[in-house]
Amino acid sequence: MQWVKNGFFDHLDKFANSLGYENFPVALHLAMVPWESPEDRDMFILTITGNEVQGGDSTNFNVMG
Repeated sequence: MQWVKNGFFDHLDKFANSLGYENFPVALHLAMVPWESPEDRDMFILTITGNEVQGGDSTNFNVMG
């Protein structure tokens, strides 16, 4: 498995980490939105949380664990 920028798991990672895992159902639904770009998604997260986007990227993605 490889990291796919602007893909479902990228979105899910950013929403779950930014909104908190207690809000996972909301994060899951927001991850399914066909975001135009990661920047649009990140601006949305910043707008609703007031905080910088949290989550991983291709440099720290490790499918094995």
